[in-house]
Amino acid sequence: MKWSAVYIIITISTCIYSEQRIIEGPTDTRVLIGSTALLKCRIEAQQGAVQWMKNGFGLGNDRDLSLYKRYSMEGRINRGEYNLRIINVQMDDDDEYACQVEEANENPSRVSSLAKLTVLVKPEDPKLLLPVSTLRTVIGQHIQQSCISRHGKPQAKIGWVISDDPNATNILIWLGESKDKFSPVSDFTSGQEMQNARIVEYVNFNDDRTYDIISNISFAPRMEEDNKYLVCLVSHETYAKSRSHAVRLDLSYPPRVEVKLDNNSRLYEHGSAQLLCDIKAKPSENLKIAWYRNGKEINLATARTLSISELRIDHHQSQYTCVAMNAIGDSSDSIILNVTYGAYIISREQHQAVNLGETASFICEAIGNPAPTIYWTKVADSEVIARGNNLTIESVQSWQRGEYECVAMVQGFPPARLINYLHIRGPPSVSLSDEIVAAVGESVEIICEVRGRPQPQDVLWSLNGIMFEYGRLGNRIQIHQVPRQFGVESRLAIQNIKDSDFGTYNCSAYNELGSDFQTIQLKPKSIVDTFVGIVPPQYFIPTAFLLLSALFIMGCCSCWQCHRNSYKNAAEFSDDHSDVNVKIETLVGDQFFSDMYNSTSNESHRLLCSEDYISVPQSNPNCYYLSSSPLVNRSIYKACTSHSFDCGIDEQNLHINHPYNSFASSATSTAAVTMSEPYRYQNSKICALLETMSKVSTSDVECAGLLQNGATRMQERPISQISTHV
Repeated sequence: MKWSAVYIIITISTCIYSEQRIIEGPTDTRVLIGSTALLKCRIEAQQGAVQWMKNGFGLGNDRDLSLYKRYSMEGRINRGEYNLRIINVQMDDDDEYACQVEEANENPSRVSSLAKLTVLVKPEDPKLLLPVSTLRTVIGQHIQQSCISRHGKPQAKIGWVISDDPNATNILIWLGESKDKFSPVSDFTSGQEMQNARIVEYVNFNDDRTYDIISNISFAPRMEEDNKYLVCLVSHETYAKSRSHAVRLDLSYPPRVEVKLDNNSRLYEHGSAQLLCDIKAKPSENLKIAWYRNGKEINLATARTLSISELRIDHHQSQYTCVAMNAIGDSSDSIILNVTYGAYIISREQHQAVNLGETASFICEAIGNPAPTIYWTKVADSEVIARGNNLTIESVQSWQRGEYECVAMVQGFPPARLINYLHIRGPPSVSLSDEIVAAVGESVEIICEVRGRPQPQDVLWSLNGIMFEYGRLGNRIQIHQVPRQFGVESRLAIQNIKDSDFGTYNCSAYNELGSDFQTIQLKPKSIVDTFVGIVPPQYFIPTAFLLLSALFIMGCCSCWQCHRNSYKNAAEFSDDHSDVNVKIETLVGDQFFSDMYNSTSNESHRLLCSEDYISVPQSNPNCYYLSSSPLVNRSIYKACTSHSFDCGIDEQNLHINHPYNSFASSATSTAAVTMSEPYRYQNSKICALLETMSKVSTSDVECAGLLQNGATRMQERPISQISTHV
């Protein structure tokens, strides 16, 4: 109880003797007109009355502030809260406010710091003062436009941009210092490029304490800005997002030209090129195009493309210019061709005539793109003896005389060559080909090359040791001396060759230091030479193949024919075993003659009957006879002795050929033929040669009837007597 009383006394004493103070005062506040504003005030150890002051004028001590219907003080008293609440803020409320606690019980009054209440007014949407949807002009010429933002508080910020769209969602270019005004605003950071422009602003303070702002811009649009939008951007703190008003730019401009090389162009010698003139122009109607090469106009070249069908060395480093013109103006662009080409030697051939032991030098200048490489060789020798533009030969020897070739090369192109000549002072050197072949009536030309220094004084020709006299050659034979780089070329031309023109030709040359000669043979053409002259070289192999094929086929045909004949004869007279059974009967002589010839065997003209039979295969039914039997004197016929017939023909020229000697006499033939054949009439004085019997069918074979002189058919002989039978 005691301690409670002490606490109450201490508390009352603290309240009585504590100093009142404002622990929370109002701060600057910005509110939109028509909204509610709240200014805070909190007091600790309050003893005096609290009131709000506006611009130094007190509003009253009561919390309702009845004199100001839109004003009131609110908050909890026990916490010392005296917040000023202003509803439906108006422009008159835009002022400075302070919270004050009055003096009480020897506690001095306290006043908070001043707080500025700013009333904001949202401006009207921006407007362009030139109310057109499209602004037409020519690039390079300045255009002017104005934009106004009305009745804003505070004044709005106006900027200018070039955008892809009228809402400025994709800003391409900031004009003037517009970007600096809007840089803190996050939604205007897309465009990076800036372009010079002249911007002038005017601000007007209205009676309602709002501001009007007018921005005037002047700038020269570029070609890239054609069909883009000139946008007036307005920013205000009352805007959730910037507002804008735009106009489309319709720009006319002279051609903008860019010369390009087509991807299919091949910039090397003998290649092709196609130049493209890329033109952007507005208007594009009635556009005129012209092409120039090194400042000179190319006739009939009026299209956007220029084709060069075949590039030459002179096209390298040539400047091609495309000029385009429209109603606004003209423009041009150029390209320089870099043509790759092979080596060209610009030096002329050189001749060096030196004495033995002296020094000779040659120079070879060449051009190419890229620069060519140069090396030297001796003609007829592929070995490289030097590289570079110069060739120096020190202490020249006789074997070094000849032709030296300078070769300049650029990769991808054939080499360029130049032959230079090294002469050693001395007698001339004569060269001819090996030999020449020609036919009578043709024409030939024999060329004799004479090298050496000094130049030969004369070149002489002879045939088989007989010298040609120049004044008495006639029209058929002519001699011409042709100067050459190596010396002299002497040509002997012969028209309508005769047999007397064939032989050995001699070419002799002379100068003050000596002489030399060579010979050549002029020969008549052989068959092979004629063939080679008629048939082109490319047809040698096919023609030879055809000839060999023909010979091969002819040989095969001949072999086949010989083999066929051999087989036929072998088949007709084969002694090989066969499946044919032959029965041979012994013939009775008397019956034979009486049956065969209807006569007796003892008549005056008797035949030597000494023939045997031969077995004949069934497939060959001809009746042939073997040669005379060795049993000449043991004939099976009675009294058949040899008898000679006098045939009524030339005995000296009579030759009888019997197949397989079937009808040959057993004795040696003489002028008087010994007839051993039994197939004749005995009384016949004329000998008729027997013929090979006709072939008949193999079954029941009979020999065909024998023919007599005068085609009289002989009496048929019984089968068993004139043939074998199976």
